[in-house]
Amino acid sequence: MKYLGKKSASSVLKVVLDLTWYLGLAGVVLLMLFQVYFMVGGPELIPGSLQIETPGLVFRFTDGLPEPVTRTKFVVGFILVLLLLAVGLLVIYQLRKIFATLAGRTPFTKENARRIRIIGIAVIAGALLNTIVYFMLGLYISNFVQLPGVELIANLKVDFGGIFLGAVIIILAEVFRYGACLQEEQDLTV
Repeated sequence: MKYLGKKSASSVLKVVLDLTWYLGLAGVVLLMLFQVYFMVGGPELIPGSLQIETPGLVFRFTDGLPEPVTRTKFVVGFILVLLLLAVGLLVIYQLRKIFATLAGRTPFTKENARRIRIIGIAVIAGALLNTIVYFMLGLYISNFVQLPGVELIANLKVDFGGIFLGAVIIILAEVFRYGACLQEEQDLTV
């Protein structure tokens, strides 16, 4: 199997990343339109039920929900989710550019090293943002749901795995930068 050049694994992945990029952009636009509709004249969110899904377990609360979800609370959560989507789209965009150079058989460039570094920073930012989103969701639910005999406590749990992964990617970016310097030297000596 070919890994570089036309009709290779990298060119197929480039097409998949392109499709993912455009679908992601369309999804973000649709979410933004929904947000505008909701803020301008959409229906008021009313109390009734809350459902939390985890792997293997669904919590459905139909009682103990004292207030409707206000537009302000909804907007704050929506903005945080959009930030997470933006981080994901940034990573996909950088990967598209990297795989385009792989399909063109020029992987060791300083630009690719910079792109890989951006991906590493984005992964760290995404891990920290994810921590904040889950904490705020936990804080909101612990204040929102009131059930007799049940104590809900928000838990701040930092995603050290994502931070570690981002650090590894940044180190790999330095390896790529070094490879790009060696490639430039070799191109000059030939």
